[in-house]
Amino acid sequence: MKKLHILNILLTLFMLWAIMFRFEMTEVLDLKISDLFYKMRGEVVISPQVIVVGIDEYSLSTLEIEGDTWPWNRDVYGNLLQKVFEDGAKVVAFDVSFTEPMDEETDAYFASMLLMYGNVVLGTYLINDKKTYELFNQKLREKIEQNRTYLDYTYKMKNFRELSLMKPFKVYKIRPVYEPFAVAAYSATYEIGALDPDGTVRRMPLLIIEEWANENGISSGILPHMNVIACALYLGAKPEEMLLDFSKRFVELNGKEVPFDNSGYMHLWYYGKSSNVFKEVPFYDVISGNFEKGIFKDKVVLVGYTATAKGLYDLRITPFSNEEAGVFIHATAIENMLRGDFLKLLSPFYNSLLVVFLMTLLGILSNFKNRYVNVIIPTIPALFVVISSILFLKHVYVSTFYPVFGYIVVGSVKLVGDFLSESAEKRRMKEFLYRYVPDRVAQELVSKGELKLGGETRNVVVLFSDIKGFTSISEKMKPEEVVAFLNVYFTRMSEIIRYKYDGTIDKFIGDAIMAIFGAPVSYEDDIERALSCALDMRVALKELNIEYGFNLDSGIGIHYGPAIVGNIGAPFRMDYTCIGDTVNTASRIEHLTREVDAEIIVSEAVVTRTDKFLFEYLGEFAVKGKSEKLKLYKLVGKKLEEDKEDSVNL
Repeated sequence: MKKLHILNILLTLFMLWAIMFRFEMTEVLDLKISDLFYKMRGEVVISPQVIVVGIDEYSLSTLEIEGDTWPWNRDVYGNLLQKVFEDGAKVVAFDVSFTEPMDEETDAYFASMLLMYGNVVLGTYLINDKKTYELFNQKLREKIEQNRTYLDYTYKMKNFRELSLMKPFKVYKIRPVYEPFAVAAYSATYEIGALDPDGTVRRMPLLIIEEWANENGISSGILPHMNVIACALYLGAKPEEMLLDFSKRFVELNGKEVPFDNSGYMHLWYYGKSSNVFKEVPFYDVISGNFEKGIFKDKVVLVGYTATAKGLYDLRITPFSNEEAGVFIHATAIENMLRGDFLKLLSPFYNSLLVVFLMTLLGILSNFKNRYVNVIIPTIPALFVVISSILFLKHVYVSTFYPVFGYIVVGSVKLVGDFLSESAEKRRMKEFLYRYVPDRVAQELVSKGELKLGGETRNVVVLFSDIKGFTSISEKMKPEEVVAFLNVYFTRMSEIIRYKYDGTIDKFIGDAIMAIFGAPVSYEDDIERALSCALDMRVALKELNIEYGFNLDSGIGIHYGPAIVGNIGAPFRMDYTCIGDTVNTASRIEHLTREVDAEIIVSEAVVTRTDKFLFEYLGEFAVKGKSEKLKLYKLVGKKLEEDKEDSVNL
């Protein structure tokens, strides 16, 4: 038990460390459980406010036939803006980068369309580290550094000091959008940020810190994601006025609060495989006007690469798919923000408290060794998983792996230990019982668990048998002859008691035998078996006399009544025995066989409980320890069938 508690404590400490320091192996296993909850939940039917315009293989190949190979001239994007805004779109966001100039005429057209419609967000990529940025051509770096329009959307901040308690997504530089486009539209990064340890996208950054801007004293460099600006425009908020509260950890968009975690990430709430949730219209169909009218009305339109766009790889892993186009993940993020659907993860602190509580409960339960506790222990993690799955449906995820893992490890060790301990105990009990009762009875007792070694009071038949005058006979024999004969005698008698009549041999006292019928296993015919056993013991003694040439006689006394039976003795020597007035009375009755003409004497308590034997009344006798005289009978033998019928007729 002590070792089990040590295992519990060590495992709890390991899990606390794994939770607080985000040990990758266990974190992945925990994240996989959240994916399982998604699959258990299935897809959720919604009316999305986001629609995707897909840059797919169909659009790429069709435009190529028309003479516009990838990357397309910018006029097609201008045409797309015109089509979707005329159909009623509220916001358009491009999961495509526009960082370099192309054809001057088509660029100018696209810029004019951006300026005309206003609510357009252009995505761009990130330059993660300073060394990579310094590899850029110096003139290009100067050109990039002069283009600072994207810094206009730096967050307004509240409780800025608490930023020091966070570990936000940091990059060295954001590659700005081509300047004529940047002044005509909003721009921000479309990068998904750091993936989870297993490569799955389960979260999206709401804020990105650009170190270059902060390093050069231009601004705080705390910038919004493309999805945040798109959502702000949809809700009528000004991207230049978005508020970031580091204390309460949310972004405020025209009264709507979008929460983020310690890393500045929003945890996505997937509705299903996003390509099944959000409608997709091929890019070429939009610019050619081949779409259902009103399909873009009051929608956020996301433009990006789909899974079929060969050579334009932007596929990600999500809980529902191993090949989800990145544009659909952005669609999920924007839909989450607009609908207020966020997956809230319990903080490491509260997850740790939960682990400590459950493992402490397990430690307490481990102190008990019974079947009910062994049923309760595996029930707790199963119940915890059920509760966690229900909370998940309420958009709350509690780290499920750690408590379940702890209960599986410690619970399994306890169950195996208890099983081995119980098996060893049964073996010891069998070995103990085999000394007294038949193997079949011993096996039955162990398998049913009916033996109460601690002691109990029950009605039993006690049989005492003693060889009359054996002491004087043994004095004429050699010691080895005495022992040899007694061994044979006890063996013959034991076989009759144990194997023929399922009696329990209590003890051997010199040349006397004490046997019990009705303990540890009681049957309806305990009295009949005891009486039959006594008669057969007499027959066996006669056979021994013939074999050895002796003229031995025995006296047998039988009494029925309550007695205390159980494992009695000292820790180093225990015996399953029977004590009490019934035992003493049976012994006194056996001694009377030397005074009256009867080899087997039984008490009235025995006679009145059977009609299958013939008895001869001997009279009333005073017995030591009894205030009243006992009515005793001589056992004559078994009744014949006609005798039984006569008894019934009487």
